Amino acid sequence: MLAFAAGADQARPPTAQSATFVTDAVAAAERFIVQIETVGGAQPLSALPPQRTQHADDEAAPTPDPNRFRDDPGSGFLVADGPTTGIVYAPDGYILTSSFNFVREPSVITAKLPDGRQLAATIVGRDKVRKLTLLKVDADGLAVPEWTPREQIRPGQWAVAVGRGLGGESCVSVGIVSGLGRMLGNAIQTDAKLSPANYGGPLLDSAGRVLGICVPMAQRPGELAGIEFYDAGVGFAIPGWRVREIAKDLREGHNFHRGWLGMSIDPEAEDGLRIFQTADPSPMRTAGAQRGDYITRINGREIKHYGQLVQALYMLPAGEKVSVQLLRGAETLEVELALARNTELGALPPVEEPFDPAQPATEEIPPPPIEEIP
Repeated sequence: MLAFAAGADQARPPTAQSATFVTDAVAAAERFIVQIETVGGAQPLSALPPQRTQHADDEAAPTPDPNRFRDDPGSGFLVADGPTTGIVYAPDGYILTSSFNFVREPSVITAKLPDGRQLAATIVGRDKVRKLTLLKVDADGLAVPEWTPREQIRPGQWAVAVGRGLGGESCVSVGIVSGLGRMLGNAIQTDAKLSPANYGGPLLDSAGRVLGICVPMAQRPGELAGIEFYDAGVGFAIPGWRVREIAKDLREGHNFHRGWLGMSIDPEAEDGLRIFQTADPSPMRTAGAQRGDYITRINGREIKHYGQLVQALYMLPAGEKVSVQLLRGAETLEVELALARNTELGALPPVEEPFDPAQPATEEIPPPPIEEIP
């Protein structure tokens, strides 16, 4: 059972009079909500059926992936055609939306402004980690939203998610702010049901101010990660203070990509996260990490298994500096490194196959399994 403290924007059981705040909030937001449409592009690789090769015995087998550090979109969700949402960020034609809307790499992007004009839009900067994209249209004098101050966002207050669906009509869902500081401090959580039409649109407070921009999120990397939560009452929005920090870099043309350590782990290690190989080049190799080292902490967070490593890194883009604690025998080492893009990583060294003179020379001995990590 939820208990709500008193406050102007704290959730209470709605009455006929108080329920009008939803329509009032949506009406206040109409002046800065934009409909985004895209044309062209293709489904991201992991959203397509596996490619197969045909063997001489007619048995199909998966085609090997030559890039072992490929940026996976995070879900096999098939992105359908249809409009999505954005908001005006600056009067001179800058529009913020979700990077989810561009995973198909469309060839044409248009933005329908609140005054009915439909203009061509270009991508200025894209954050594939925090799921935001900044667009630019040729327009001036656009109305911008008011953002809810950070100190006024509290668990339990009303939250209204607004999107633009087919036909340009508003898609509205109402809930509460159910958590702060989610996704390593990058998001607020809401139980308002979000659909793909909401991604890139605003999460409003009861006064029509913007709490954050709705995006799909989960505790793993990929622009589609978290899409499985749509309409499930588990939604996330990037709050205003994080939006401003990210948008500043996006406006300068910076793009943010998934950050990698460039290594593989030994799945046979049962006493911790043990390094099996490091790519050449890679941040881990440059930092001096060696095969057999154990990763014990990332940015002060204890690491005991692979899942904890993913949770420590999934919201950190390439270029971000991280502190890594290694255990080498009885010695503890502290190293600092900058995460890399997958395109900056070299190959993993070939695995040396063990030689056992007791085995027949014709028997092929498979290498030990490895699990690649970001």
